[in-house]
Amino acid sequence: MMIGRCNSAGKPVICATQMLESMVSHAGPTRAESSDVANAVLDGADCVMLSGETAKGQFPVEAVAMMHSICREAEAAIYHQQLFEELRRLTPLSSDPTEVTAIGAVESSFKCCAGAIVVLTTTGRSAHLLSRYRPRCPIIAVTRNAQVGRQLQLLRGVFPALFHPEPAPVWADDVDSRVTFGMDIGKARGFFKAGDMAIVVTGWSPGSGHTNIMRAVSVQ
Repeated sequence: MMIGRCNSAGKPVICATQMLESMVSHAGPTRAESSDVANAVLDGADCVMLSGETAKGQFPVEAVAMMHSICREAEAAIYHQQLFEELRRLTPLSSDPTEVTAIGAVESSFKCCAGAIVVLTTTGRSAHLLSRYRPRCPIIAVTRNAQVGRQLQLLRGVFPALFHPEPAPVWADDVDSRVTFGMDIGKARGFFKAGDMAIVVTGWSPGSGHTNIMRAVSVQ
């Protein structure tokens, strides 16, 4: 219930404490522990966290690998479009251009079977709003701020990509270079390939708080 309320409010939620406790001293988890991790993912947790399993356990690497495997299997079983429609139903209507754009981008990603959503973000808010509505595809969040990139790793489905080059003199050229960088990351990670569709979310003006552009593009 607490996870569901966090999802409805758009707040990141971490599920932790003794999730794979038996792996402190054994190489594999119990069936109940595996179910607990999977159910945390199915319930909508943004993060699952290990504590004693890696702090003092005998199999820290195996525990992380096991949790990773369980999370991937559980996430593949989620019917994301139904989840998106339920979150929209529970969320009050918004007049915020950024949130409206995020909702449209997620809905479009379902309609065109997009391989990923590429978003340019300064503060991380645009990526946060996209993650809130749980698209099926990954969200590639391109940012120049290393702290924002680290914070975005807490959000479900978000893959932060740190863009190091200095801003181009012409803002439109800078947008194009960041979008191209995001596309290259997506292809390198196998999120999509040439000919697939991707959703690109950008702003209309330099700085933060101006996200209101969403477009569907074919990956070159």
